[in-house]
Amino acid sequence: MNFLKQTFNNINFEKNLENINNNEKKIFKIIKTLNNLSALNIVKNTKLLEETIEQVGIFCKNKKNFLVFGTGGSNLGARALINILQSKKDINIDFFDNIDPVNFKNSIDKIDLIKTGFIVISKSGSTPETLSQFACLIEIFDQQNNLSTLFQNSLIITEDQHSPLNKIAKANKCKVFKHEKDIGGRYSIFSNVGMIPAIIAGLNVRDIHAGAVNEISNKQNNEFLKIAQFFRYQTINNNLSTSVLLTYSDALFYFGKWYLQLWAESLGKNKKGITAIHAVGTTDQHSQLQLYLDGPKDKFFTFYTTDHAKKGLKINRNIMQANGVNYLVNKTMGDLMHAEQQATMDTFRKNKFPFREINLPEINEYFIGRLVALSIMETVATCIYFDVNPFNQPAVEQGKLLTKKYLS
Repeated sequence: MNFLKQTFNNINFEKNLENINNNEKKIFKIIKTLNNLSALNIVKNTKLLEETIEQVGIFCKNKKNFLVFGTGGSNLGARALINILQSKKDINIDFFDNIDPVNFKNSIDKIDLIKTGFIVISKSGSTPETLSQFACLIEIFDQQNNLSTLFQNSLIITEDQHSPLNKIAKANKCKVFKHEKDIGGRYSIFSNVGMIPAIIAGLNVRDIHAGAVNEISNKQNNEFLKIAQFFRYQTINNNLSTSVLLTYSDALFYFGKWYLQLWAESLGKNKKGITAIHAVGTTDQHSQLQLYLDGPKDKFFTFYTTDHAKKGLKINRNIMQANGVNYLVNKTMGDLMHAEQQATMDTFRKNKFPFREINLPEINEYFIGRLVALSIMETVATCIYFDVNPFNQPAVEQGKLLTKKYLS
């Protein structure tokens, strides 16, 4: 099976399309935008990927520990990919996306920095959080009179332009990879921003790109447009305000976090948008499900599922039987996860909540590539139906300017 199975429940798409004006014009604009989208087209550049794999292999030689510095799209995409390994990797990669001073210091103090590789990512080259992280390391190595070791072990991803990070990298002969100028941070998962940490972690990045290529090739059937059309109709007619993602695998935890940024920064503009919420199955069934089932009917739900049956550790038969927990006799933990996943969807179905299920036959490189490509396409499509620019984020600039003012 080489496809994602997407199933819609309790949705009448014919009704949703009745009042969408200029539907064919919108579809043409969406397809044209996606055909010209560098964030997707980069997966067809096999030469660039092979060169990246080769150069990263050279950088990784004799290293087992790596730190990745970056925030937002410079971090979440790579984490979404590496997360599918579920800690099964030969090397150690730590991501630093925040600047909590106590946690950062405590974490750095525990690491043998001399034997570590450093990946520093900032598209603009002037992201204050990332610059501060890198500069703190520079201070540590400077005090040890060992800056040459830091810079020899540093890999920088930034735009080829005049910026503080680029100047530091070139002045100190760090290894530099060019951040694609026409690929924004939250869309950069298939570029070297996502691929370099994935290569280091041991993922088959060729399969990630292959999955994306196959998903992109299916866009002509317009199936991915359904959710965009549905969202636009429902916000106009039925006060839809929230989209809840329920990921039923810890391997998809950071996919959920990556999706939140992709969706929020792309769609939330001009007083328009739908708030995305990430819930984790089964954990959040015990903290959020009551609200979803018995609260305001202003939500749409997406279940990201996979086959858990017969997987994981076996539950002790005797202790369950002796204590009357007969439904867990001869079961594995995966059997319980699978039953709860199905039971929750059936509950939504019986109560006529609109939802869809996206089922991954396996959570591996190929299918995460497909899932990410699908998510990018449906996000761009939804933005176009809402008449907002999918690629900017103007509202956050004020906070950035004030931060610099307060530090000056």
